[in-house]
Amino acid sequence: MLTQLRLTTTKYGAITLTNLQNQLAYIWDALGRAVFIILIMFIFVQLWTAVYQSQNTTEIAGLTLANTIWYFLIAEVMELGKIRHDTRITEEVRDGSIAYTLVRPYNYLAYHFFNGLAEGGVKMVLIFALGLPLVLYYAGSPTLTWAHLPLVLLVMGLAVLLDFFVLSIIGLLAFVTEDTFSFRLIYQKLVFILGGLMIPLDFLPDWLQGTARVLPFNLTTYAPAKLFVAFEWFQFRQIVGLQLLWLFIFGAVLLWQYRVMTQRLAINGG
Repeated sequence: MLTQLRLTTTKYGAITLTNLQNQLAYIWDALGRAVFIILIMFIFVQLWTAVYQSQNTTEIAGLTLANTIWYFLIAEVMELGKIRHDTRITEEVRDGSIAYTLVRPYNYLAYHFFNGLAEGGVKMVLIFALGLPLVLYYAGSPTLTWAHLPLVLLVMGLAVLLDFFVLSIIGLLAFVTEDTFSFRLIYQKLVFILGGLMIPLDFLPDWLQGTARVLPFNLTTYAPAKLFVAFEWFQFRQIVGLQLLWLFIFGAVLLWQYRVMTQRLAINGG
């Protein structure tokens, strides 16, 4: 059993390492795609500076302007660093290459996860590094302590996994619908509004906050960003509990869907 575990770890580790080498080989291309985060953060800084000034306050819903600026940097890191494998699944179904990838000696979804880790990790690092100087200039150093950093990284890791599960469910719909753009668009807009990407949940009306906090959308974006700028033990335990609950729910759906979809797969190309 230990031998099998070692072989599995080595196999998927090699997948991640190979894609990481590919990403680093074309690092300037990745840098060029990530550089627009500077413009995004500059717009956010100007917008929220005007909001705080218009309210004549230094704090809104428990967040200072500096907290809010840092919040949006982490939120953008989480959003722009997502593993966009659902589009690859759709492409594989359309061109027929899915017939070959499904029979390779690895789990199909596990391959996409470990392959996407490298690309997502590189994008996250670049986006954070490019946005950091601007955020430091306008907001100063973050208030997060070193002791809380591993806990925030745990929430970030669970957020990446949760988002992967949701996008996997959307991607596998291509097995029967072929085009999943509309499903992906709906999910993105829900994350944008109820996930805290457009505005922190703390700034929403109380009735909408209560609903948004129990839905999975905020757990991939708002949760890690909020804990980064204003860590609270109660909120940390609540977020991790909800992340694990939704991982269980989506994991069960994904296992069932994978079995059903592969049986109903109709290949139109290749």
